[in-house]
Amino acid sequence: MGNLSDFVEGIVNHLGRSFLLAGFVPMLILVAVNQYVLFAPPLQPDATVLNLFPQVVDPWLGLFSGETLTTIVLALALAFVVVPLNTLVIKLFEGLLPGMKAILFPFYAVQLGRHGRLYGAIAEKRAAMDELSAEAQESGKRDETKQEALVLALDDLHGAKEKKEPTQSMPFDRHRLTPTQFGNAWAVMEEYPHARYGIDSMVFWPYLRTVMGSEQATLLAGIDGQKLLIDVTISLALALGLSALEALALGVLRVNLTLVAVAVVLAVLYWAFYQAGVSYTRSMAVMVGQAFDLYRYKILDAFGLARPANLDAEYWLWSRLSAFVRRGEPFYFDMLERKE
Repeated sequence: MGNLSDFVEGIVNHLGRSFLLAGFVPMLILVAVNQYVLFAPPLQPDATVLNLFPQVVDPWLGLFSGETLTTIVLALALAFVVVPLNTLVIKLFEGLLPGMKAILFPFYAVQLGRHGRLYGAIAEKRAAMDELSAEAQESGKRDETKQEALVLALDDLHGAKEKKEPTQSMPFDRHRLTPTQFGNAWAVMEEYPHARYGIDSMVFWPYLRTVMGSEQATLLAGIDGQKLLIDVTISLALALGLSALEALALGVLRVNLTLVAVAVVLAVLYWAFYQAGVSYTRSMAVMVGQAFDLYRYKILDAFGLARPANLDAEYWLWSRLSAFVRRGEPFYFDMLERKE
């Protein structure tokens, strides 16, 4: 047992927790389901469990037979493929891979309809408010009557929406909408800093992590922990979803109701882990929002820029700084006031 503990500890230290939990374990489940359920007796009476190590007669370390070692090696090989593709897996579950909106159009249409009912009017008034703020920033004058009317309308619309849906599940901007719950939860997280401050989270999140540093290690650790949970649950959902599709296809081809029942069980487990991924994404969105709310000015301090006097000025500032970072043109940065 001591040898086995040392062996496992060595693997964890060398490969890392993320690889093992979000890569190896889900792929181990995928391989095991294929090895010992779908392509094994009694569901396939003439099959034998794949063994790449027939020379292993005595179980290695008192535990691993040749069949077990085969399962582990195949799972490790798949994990080395899947883990670097984490971004693509996230995009898959967001429904944002090329062609997925067309494939999932019925689901996207449902999301569009729900968005129109709950968020459409708010998004329209927000766009009008943004336009009014932009005009005021350029001209130095603000239409107070128009602004007051928009403020009252937005307050009423938010109140009505929150009675129907207390927790935001979709982005207000329709162009960020995706066909899936997971994608919309992720879109809410990305929209939050932009809607409030004009901050492009994709550009400035790495900067925010850097300037927060060790001072806010607890919050960063919480965010990283939530991201790991997302990766684990989504990878498990991927493995279970693929297994469910395999079982269903084999059940139809073999006319085997037992395999169809296995597919249903796997599909239920897939849905459970998928919903857990959605929940963890929403929790992470709250933490990321807190990070931007409380520490965004540290980025400006690091750039040597003056803090804005109000939210209108802040929105303008972040849009120019984002353009400078993305495009590299000095004139964007020269527009910004330096810190004294």
